[in-house]
Amino acid sequence: MDSASEFLRMLQHEKSLTTAHRPIRLRLGHADHLADEVLLPQRVSGSESVCGSLEYVVTCVASTPRLPLKELIALPAEIQFVTDRGQLRGACGIVAEARAGDYDGGLGVYQLVIRDALAIMEKRVNSRVFRYQNELEIVQVLFDEWRQSNGVLASAFEYELDPLFDMRQFPPREQTMQYNESDAAFVRRLLRRRGVAWTFRPGHARTRNLEVERDTSPVHTLVLFADSNSLPRNGAGTVRYHRGGASEERDTIVSWSAARRLQAGSTTRHSWDYRNPLGTQFMTATARSMADQGRSGNQLAASLDDYQVEMPHAGNDVEDHWRLGQVRMNRHEFETKCFHGEGSVRDLRAGEWFTLSGHPEIDTHPAAERDFTITALHVEAENNLPADVAARVRRLMGAWMDDAAFPDTPPSLDAVRVRVSFDAVRRGIPLVPSFDPRVDLPHPQLQSAIVTGPPGEEVHCDALGRVKIRFPGMRTSDHRHAHGAGASDTPADSAWVRVASNWAGAGPGSQQQAGTLGLPRVGTEVLVAFMGGDPDRPVILSQLYNQRAQPPALSRAGELPGNRYLSGMRSREIGGARGGQLLFDDTPGQIAVQLASEHAASELNLGWLSEPRANGQAGARGEGAELRSDKAVALRGGEGILLSAGGKQTDAGAQLERASLVGIAEAMHGVLDTLGRLAGDHGESEEAKPRLDALAERLRHWHDGSNVAPGSGTGGEPLVAVHAPAGVVLASDDSIALGAQTKVDIVSTGDAEMATGRSLFLRASRALSMFAYELGMKLIAARGDIVVETHRGDIEIKSSNRIRLIAATGIELEAPSVKVVSQGTQTDWDGGTITHQSSGKHVVRAASVEHLSPGGGTPAGLRLPATELETDERVVVIDRQTNLPARGKRYVARHEDGTRIQGVTDDEGRTSILSSYAMGDIEIRVLPDDEPDDPGAGRA
Repeated sequence: MDSASEFLRMLQHEKSLTTAHRPIRLRLGHADHLADEVLLPQRVSGSESVCGSLEYVVTCVASTPRLPLKELIALPAEIQFVTDRGQLRGACGIVAEARAGDYDGGLGVYQLVIRDALAIMEKRVNSRVFRYQNELEIVQVLFDEWRQSNGVLASAFEYELDPLFDMRQFPPREQTMQYNESDAAFVRRLLRRRGVAWTFRPGHARTRNLEVERDTSPVHTLVLFADSNSLPRNGAGTVRYHRGGASEERDTIVSWSAARRLQAGSTTRHSWDYRNPLGTQFMTATARSMADQGRSGNQLAASLDDYQVEMPHAGNDVEDHWRLGQVRMNRHEFETKCFHGEGSVRDLRAGEWFTLSGHPEIDTHPAAERDFTITALHVEAENNLPADVAARVRRLMGAWMDDAAFPDTPPSLDAVRVRVSFDAVRRGIPLVPSFDPRVDLPHPQLQSAIVTGPPGEEVHCDALGRVKIRFPGMRTSDHRHAHGAGASDTPADSAWVRVASNWAGAGPGSQQQAGTLGLPRVGTEVLVAFMGGDPDRPVILSQLYNQRAQPPALSRAGELPGNRYLSGMRSREIGGARGGQLLFDDTPGQIAVQLASEHAASELNLGWLSEPRANGQAGARGEGAELRSDKAVALRGGEGILLSAGGKQTDAGAQLERASLVGIAEAMHGVLDTLGRLAGDHGESEEAKPRLDALAERLRHWHDGSNVAPGSGTGGEPLVAVHAPAGVVLASDDSIALGAQTKVDIVSTGDAEMATGRSLFLRASRALSMFAYELGMKLIAARGDIVVETHRGDIEIKSSNRIRLIAATGIELEAPSVKVVSQGTQTDWDGGTITHQSSGKHVVRAASVEHLSPGGGTPAGLRLPATELETDERVVVIDRQTNLPARGKRYVARHEDGTRIQGVTDDEGRTSILSSYAMGDIEIRVLPDDEPDDPGAGRA
């Protein structure tokens, strides 16, 4: 039938089968309450358990075969048993299945499966993230959503929490994830993990205000409890044990047995805590059993340790981890001993306790040990219908009928056949659900996620390099309870998630750490695994490319697949488009490596140098190595720099291989030393200081003290050496400065040429000496004058042979006094007088001689400049131990001319300005703290 109106008309049909005065009754939560009299229960088979579920299969009869099954689905339902006290014992749930049997013309048969709301929610599978909530808070969020979003659940299901819960024992979890789990499986996982037990009870929750709404629809309540002692007493109260055989006024237990199972004597749980990696002693929680398993049992159990390595950070802290370990032990103790009973007690219900009496063994125990909590219950019952009806029902239901029916002995019409079997433990034994991570965790597979961060931030992390992520499958509608946290594309979507690295050292700290660092940026797709198979413990394994975020083009001219021979890594400027890259080019025959930054186009290119590749092809630019930048390039070596264009050298040669350079330096020193001695022999007044010899010596011992020559510590001088067998060209479009604070030696074993396009200036603050051993000297001015002057001193010209003065126009000698001396003769021109003297003849030959009146001459007056050389220098004093400027240190500066100045270095380690009338060496001595000032030194 398609319309609800016809269904109601059928329900209002004259009732040929009535539920009045029947010991088993069915109540359905239909809006008009008419279905209660249409379906008459004939047989009930059901079970319920603590930390389990509730399910009853009800076989009903009706006078019509036309009941629409879809109108029965999802109706709140209640099975009522009339107890031996005349009270009604109910079991409530929701119709999850409805079946129709055959119709024999007068009787229709139907079968309803009634389940609790938690079992119904097995059909709702979801994935979502909960932030900063404990297990009980999450469960309450789910229950409230069920009731708020669905009218059936709102009318048929409620829940309540044991007021004895200590919420301090339920710390909030930074992140809890439901991953492709049904709501029911997720709730059970959370409760099992925490050791929270649950049971179902008919009726409204005790916390509900019944005055607000009086709804008579069947309702069942999920009860979460912390202490089994808080469970209510069963309506049966004290139940008598009595063997079957005689009629009884009260329901009794006819069978009672006890069972013991050997259990582990201890539980140990290990959970890695990366926040305290050295505190391994705090990562293990051990709990020992207090159950008495007998002498041999205790002895054997002592060797049975339930040891499991759980997911990392299983507990919120050490205390919480220990508490969870104790919960696991409580479960073992719960399974140590149980009791099984059978009878006809219709009042019994899972999650309630009763007192057993009349049992020969139980009665010997103290009164407190005669109370038992029912943990599981199974009921088989048939209504007091005529026997032919029961037979017809079994025939009409066919395959749907359970063969485990009661014997066919016809009961009286007023009797009810009930068989109850149950499991129980002594009251006070903790009721703890089992939890095995190997079974109860969903063990999610690898999953993609997107890295999130605050607006405008491209890299968002904490001190441990953890990032925030969002799982794309999370729906916004599922996270409204948390204002979108979990599906908001913000850092609120997850806890901090660790990022795996191919190299992460052992520390300590970050400054002394070794490893690689490449944090995924906001918006990056990452591959996430779950440690220990726990969806609450994600870890990022790697980063993934996708259609929007394609692999980086390591060449500005092309991309994949054309440039598939290129590999490497490329970064990107935060908030920009530039980047840096490390490129490996494995093109056959053209291998190369590039380390580059797009800032100032700075690159180090090695190997086969080429233009950027396009579709795998590139133009050649050379071979070897290239270091270039549009900005400055600096090469610094604390123990020197060697620039060599020498021959080929394999990786077997020394780093500072320089034998040829040392040979050239020694030859240069030989030339300089030889010519220096010759110049001295020929009258050079000032001998050059032997600096080149010391420099060559440093060059020879450059690598002493290194791994090449570890036995000596005299090397490692900060030299810069340049060597090129084919020549060195040093040129500039502007100027070149070549200088030294001590001495500059320009030496050639062959020739040396100096040529300028304009002028050549040679200047010295002390002396200028030129010496030629052979072939003489030439000083030629093709144009212009040659001027030789001394402003303080004499000019002396010597020759071992003749001195010839030849001029095309004339020769002039001007001086206040002129003396010409030769062997045996002398002529003086001085003061207007000429005096000739000779030891021999004085011959004058002339065509004529004229003696006239007196005359004279006046030499040109000279105004030569007079200058004084002044220097000023400042010295920075460096502490050899720290290599930092020595601040506030007393010092004495001694100049080469003997002048001494004392002072104190400033905040930058500088001395005062040191002035002198001559260039020369300055010796700085730092005075120890206990040494007095130098009395002979002046103050700076």
